[in-house]
Amino acid sequence: MAGQAANELLSTQKASDSGLKVVLHPLPILEISDFIVRGYQRGLSGAVVGVLLGQQNGHEVTIEHSFSCKSAKNENGFYELDHEWFKSRLEQMKLVHKNPALDLVGWYSLVPKTGPSALHLPIHNQISAYNESAVLLGFHVEDILDAASGDPLPITIYESNMEAEDAKDTAGEDKEMKDADTTTKMVLRFRKLPYTTDSGEAEMIAMQFIREGGSSAAVDSTEKHILEQFDQKIAVDDGKGKRRAVAYAGSSKSKKDTAAAAAAEQSVTKTNLDANLTRAESEYMGALQAKYNAVKMMKSRLALVITYLQNLPPTFTSGEQTTSDAADAARADPAQQYTVPSNTILRHIQALVTNADLVATAPGELANTLEQEIRRETNDVNLISLISDLVSSVNEAREAGKKFHIVESARHQRQGRNLGGSSGGGGFGSAGSYDHSLLTSEFGLGSYPATAAEY
Repeated sequence: MAGQAANELLSTQKASDSGLKVVLHPLPILEISDFIVRGYQRGLSGAVVGVLLGQQNGHEVTIEHSFSCKSAKNENGFYELDHEWFKSRLEQMKLVHKNPALDLVGWYSLVPKTGPSALHLPIHNQISAYNESAVLLGFHVEDILDAASGDPLPITIYESNMEAEDAKDTAGEDKEMKDADTTTKMVLRFRKLPYTTDSGEAEMIAMQFIREGGSSAAVDSTEKHILEQFDQKIAVDDGKGKRRAVAYAGSSKSKKDTAAAAAAEQSVTKTNLDANLTRAESEYMGALQAKYNAVKMMKSRLALVITYLQNLPPTFTSGEQTTSDAADAARADPAQQYTVPSNTILRHIQALVTNADLVATAPGELANTLEQEIRRETNDVNLISLISDLVSSVNEAREAGKKFHIVESARHQRQGRNLGGSSGGGGFGSAGSYDHSLLTSEFGLGSYPATAAEY
């Protein structure tokens, strides 16, 4: 029938009817692709399932982060999420991404080009218990296996809604008359959503690093040797239900070469300077690497702007031609030795240069400002050091005074006992006064403090 989709779970309504807009960030795409590659390399037997984290502001949904989930088959043979594990993991991710606050906005899985199937419904129902308007990000593996240059992202984003079961019936044919009291059965159907991509500064740096790493990646001698050995091995059955790797008879690599490669790999591991770094040192190195990547990206962008300005036609820079004439001449040049002038790009460059002049200070002023800042920091450090020395000296003097008072008190008590014993029981008071006068006359202490607090 006309207008009926091949997949019964797909809705025939237009995506624009809901007005929902999705903004996709690159980090979830990287996490999904990494999960798929690792699962394939490790022989993952479960379902490729994960949760999408983001924000929902009215009709706009942002997908900013994601994490993989653990799943298992139920009694009906369908995959479901481990509820307790999923609940705990979701709370942990919310705690990590608290500022800005991210929440569950959907989930992802491998979906064929024809759309979701009944296998996706159990997990989608579990996710809908946390968010009724959760979206489904379907990753199409068949597009990756048969990829071509310029292809769009191999993903499709679906929203789910409840529709009447007969909503997909004929369009343009006579419908059956039904009683008003007849209950309409509602079914779950998916509808494709348009999406746009967006990235922040940190994500741009990460994408730039991945792009440069992928373009300049080279297999070293050790890895190449391992790959050659892997290609020259086959798995055979030893008759006991086990499989072992056996090298081809025509392999030119010997055991000596394999041992040498293993020794070289161990030596590289031992000489790795990053292996003994502490956590604080690793974080510091990561921060420095991020700043280095940011400066490197800024340098590449500035080099692009400089190259654009240097390759402008000389007749245009000298003012002999207008922008449109110079652009037409540059396009007509078969050798393309000059860039095409654009007033929009030139205005952006002029604004960038103007803002740089406003933010940056003059060389002399910058030197004086840095010198004053360094002097201020040095004075603060020296002042704190002097205060610390002063406090230590006062503390030492106080401790010495306490010890001196204890020693003198013990000495006075011994002298008092000696004088009291020689003059009889009634001479203790006179001995005390004699001792005080003795100290006053011989040592010049005046009135001696009675307690340590008075001292």
